[in-house]
Amino acid sequence: MLKLRNRRCWTLFAVIWLCQVATLCSQEKSTRPSVAVDELVFVQAGDLPIIISAPHGGTGEVPGVSERTGAGLATGPSGFFTGRDGGTEELAMEVVEAIKKRFGKSPYVVVSKVHRKYMDPNRPPDISFEDAKMKPYYEHYHDHLSKFDREVTDRFKAGVLIDLHGQGTSKETVFRGTKNGLTVTHLRETFGEAAHIGTKSLFGLLSARGWKVHPSPHHEKEQSGFTGGYIVQSYGSHKSRPIDAIQLEFGAEYRVAGKRAKTAEVLTDALVEYAGLYLQVQVPAELKTSGTSKPRLKVAVFVDEGVSSTAKLFKALESDTSLVASKVSATDIRDGKLDEYLVLIHPGGSARSQGKALGEEGRMKVREFVRSGHGMVGICAGAYLACSDNDQRLRILDAKVIDREHWNRGFGNVDISITSLGHEILALEKGRTEVYYHQGPLLAPAEDLQVPDYRTLARFETEIAKNNAPTGVMVGTTAIALGEFGNGRVICFSPHPEKTPGLESMLLQGIHWAGGKKMSGPSSQ
Repeated sequence: MLKLRNRRCWTLFAVIWLCQVATLCSQEKSTRPSVAVDELVFVQAGDLPIIISAPHGGTGEVPGVSERTGAGLATGPSGFFTGRDGGTEELAMEVVEAIKKRFGKSPYVVVSKVHRKYMDPNRPPDISFEDAKMKPYYEHYHDHLSKFDREVTDRFKAGVLIDLHGQGTSKETVFRGTKNGLTVTHLRETFGEAAHIGTKSLFGLLSARGWKVHPSPHHEKEQSGFTGGYIVQSYGSHKSRPIDAIQLEFGAEYRVAGKRAKTAEVLTDALVEYAGLYLQVQVPAELKTSGTSKPRLKVAVFVDEGVSSTAKLFKALESDTSLVASKVSATDIRDGKLDEYLVLIHPGGSARSQGKALGEEGRMKVREFVRSGHGMVGICAGAYLACSDNDQRLRILDAKVIDREHWNRGFGNVDISITSLGHEILALEKGRTEVYYHQGPLLAPAEDLQVPDYRTLARFETEIAKNNAPTGVMVGTTAIALGEFGNGRVICFSPHPEKTPGLESMLLQGIHWAGGKKMSGPSSQ
């Protein structure tokens, strides 16, 4: 009887044990990833103090995992969101390949291939995922970021983490996210504030290469919602290690399929210069010019009250791949937005209306822009605006307008003769050429003692004298003038080369001169 009782006890114990094991196995199975972790989180060790991270571009499905609902969480750019940053996974891999090509070595890489509806690596673990089966993917991502953070510190003593994202606020803009400088504390403390907000900062280098970046000017506050998420806040140099973390929020123009390769090339070109300045990493001589993108001349075109059609102007500007042009308003100028450009163009239209739109503050901003070493190009009304014979003008070109009373003398083609200096600056072969004229100023020296004398690049050889304008006045007056103001350069066109088929290059040459070296030699008429 006792033996039977013991046998029953052991049987009952075995059943309970088997049930517990089955339960544990079931629990383990329920939290086990249905897709291998390394299939959905790409990691790669590197040989450079550069870490590339991309948490939101994945498309990978995870069978058996419910989508996140975000119950009780705030929504928005820095809150709960399940949409992909389209193209950023692919962009990250393009950047990796571009870096390998230019540096001859590989960066460290962590890229999520998981769709954001299952997991968001750019959030703390308690809100990154809702299904326990996603925990291994999240840990794999951050374990490797942490590992690479330590490894770069040990090997190189300093580094940079570039966290790639996409945004839909402005398709032409790339937003900077550093918690307003916090996550690049090591960079700022070691090299000064200019390394973060100056022309040789990463965003300064990108701006010089033609990107539209924010903040601009770079010292201003970063855009709310794009100031830097969990990743840069967790691995930035305000923590214990000297890894400066920068979040880049790309507009669609930078991450669509046809433009990702160019984006990667330009970003890498900027990183080459950045790494040489702040990471003591030099590109091998044989790779220095491989695939490089020369910084493009950044040109601001005033488009506001008093400006007529600029379609042909922008068409001419777009034909020159060595420059990039953007529109600026009077408000932009008053707000200091000219700081990111090298040349300002004031197009045709009404000089009076343009000057009024700028206001006294805006005119002073333009004067200081040129005085500090930048360039100004005036076309027709813009040439009127640059003159020194009216207090409502910019007073940056020592010129006055002849026969201002008959400014509306008409329009049509006229002949101009090019001076020897004009041949040099404008790269023209002909000594005389025909150009379209539309009531531009007839210029002569104003003898303003506060402004250096201008030089003549071209003179009118024929005239238009309609609307009761007297004849014999236009011929011999200056058609194209070039001058200095402070450390800056001014070039003014009375006629319209951008509206003259075959003469667009004349304007482009003038723009490049305005954005180039300060001229030397004695002033002459």
